[in-house]
Amino acid sequence: MEKNIENDNIYILSSKKNIDNFIHKQEYRKAFGLIILVLERLNNNEKEEFINYYSKNMANMGIFTNRFPSK
Repeated sequence: MEKNIENDNIYILSSKKNIDNFIHKQEYRKAFGLIILVLERLNNNEKEEFINYYSKNMANMGIFTNRFPSK
């Protein structure tokens, strides 16, 4: 069971990195799509943590200053 938790943590961390990279490159559609795919795999506690991460960091990532939609 410990191995599954470790794999889940690796999945979440690597997904955050990929989503952050999409946001940085202003590829918001790709970021949004990956967010949805990740959320489908998480339990309720993990979903809450994942959403809180992006809720707290959206301004720092420059999301509110960039133009939409991505190309």
